[in-house]
Amino acid sequence: MTYFGVSMAAGNLVGSFFLNFFLIAAVEYPADVLCILLLDRIGRRVTHAGAMLVGGLAGIATIPVVLWGGTGKYH
Repeated sequence: MTYFGVSMAAGNLVGSFFLNFFLIAAVEYPADVLCILLLDRIGRRVTHAGAMLVGGLAGIATIPVVLWGGTGKYH
């Protein structure tokens, strides 16, 4: 869902639309290779649990941005 949302928002980013879309698409290839290697080496369960853990920590890391992002506390 995130990749789809970012790819749809490529036109709203600053700079060339085509360069932005290319860079967004180019990030997918190393991620696919990493997924294949991790699935082959450590298995489905650990890979899925690790991805869920990283996603959860990334979600928690956005809390300070949401709470203090627009208040001007960062100078």
